[in-house]
Amino acid sequence: MEKRLQILEGLIEEYIKHPAPISSSYLQKRLNINLSSATIRYYFKQLTQSGYLVKKHRSSGRVPSSMALKLYWRQKLKERSFYIKDIEQMQKGGEEIFYEYSIYTNRRLEEIENYQNRFLIAKFGSDELVIQYNAKIEKLLHSLIGQNAFEIAKYCSDLGLKSLALLIKDFHKEEFHIFNIDEIVQMASKDKEWAKEHLAYVLSGKKLGVERAGLYFYNLFLSYKFYVELPKNRRGEVLLMGRLYRDYQRFIKNLVKE
Repeated sequence: MEKRLQILEGLIEEYIKHPAPISSSYLQKRLNINLSSATIRYYFKQLTQSGYLVKKHRSSGRVPSSMALKLYWRQKLKERSFYIKDIEQMQKGGEEIFYEYSIYTNRRLEEIENYQNRFLIAKFGSDELVIQYNAKIEKLLHSLIGQNAFEIAKYCSDLGLKSLALLIKDFHKEEFHIFNIDEIVQMASKDKEWAKEHLAYVLSGKKLGVERAGLYFYNLFLSYKFYVELPKNRRGEVLLMGRLYRDYQRFIKNLVKE
């Protein structure tokens, strides 16, 4: 890795551990790199001029800019699905990051019955989901017979049929949990416009249910959604939200560790 990028990544990782200005001498001790403190200060100056670092007050220390943090997380948060052996790990994500998750049974769609062009009855094993009749929806669901409910819901969401996707997910939902609301409250206090448009949507679980897996940025914080596979043919989805300097990698490691 180019030394300039190695210094930037090393500074970001130290800042995530301890959100305070990082000095060249401190970084020299922490990095496994053969560079003098003076050379690191030279790179600090370059990275500051490029907009990746910010100098706070008169301190010689630097902090990563929001641009640098977003670039870092784009490189690190690429996975869209994880296998979790123990569902109890879902409740051990830590205290800094707001997160919510849903767990679903994942039965196969076995049959679609049309009731007098008024309702569609989707049969998942011994359970029946009643859906308002729509000829296009009927045709779509017939084409998906044999597929698992969670995959059907994801496919409907990708097609823009978000209400149908939520209906199918809600029908199969076993659990829904929210953790660390204080973090999202603090986020909302820093961005009133975001809070007005999104906060209720997040806390209701609807954002979790319809948003595609991936990484999204909102000014000075991010959201990261991914899917989880669980024993006994269950599926789940997780939404993380927090400020850019939170340790999302540690959260993932805690979640998927054996």
